[in-house]
Amino acid sequence: MLRDKHFTGCDADAPAIWRRMKQQFPKPDAQTADWLLAPGSLTKKLQSISGGTFCVRVLSEGWVYKSVPGSGLSPCGPQKLLMWSRRVLLGGHGENWVAAHSLIPVTTLLGAHRQLIHLGNKPLGGYLFKQRSLKRGETEICRYNDCWGRRSLFFLDNKSLLVAEFFLPELIGRTKSVLEYGSEHDQ
Repeated sequence: MLRDKHFTGCDADAPAIWRRMKQQFPKPDAQTADWLLAPGSLTKKLQSISGGTFCVRVLSEGWVYKSVPGSGLSPCGPQKLLMWSRRVLLGGHGENWVAAHSLIPVTTLLGAHRQLIHLGNKPLGGYLFKQRSLKRGETEICRYNDCWGRRSLFFLDNKSLLVAEFFLPELIGRTKSVLEYGSEHDQ
């Protein structure tokens, strides 16, 4: 079960210092850096290590009115936007591996992408990475509440959404043990 100290503040708009990897000091260890900089769908990567136990648990979702300075969500600078906020836990094997937070401006949800507010326990990545128009901005990372996190600005049909993912100690521990001792099937 996720301890409150890990999820508190694990937000796309966390008051952390978000930087590109090359600007980050101190840097994360090599294995954590692999998670932070992994291209493609995090959902697929988590599913591949879950042995069929991957799950999404929605913690909260709903409309918020806020600004996210420095995120690039608003092309006009830091202004308040009406956005769909979604906080979830991603995990497998009965463990919480990633605390994720998405902020999706209402303008992105108009038209074909309005179904993003109806994902329920389906992963956002499962939807995003099937879209031909998907583009991803440069990934920023931070260290916050003893977790490393990353956030990326995505574009669907040139409309933005911000996704932050914080890699919890259970995930890093699990993947380190798999590297040290071989696949889970070998244990």
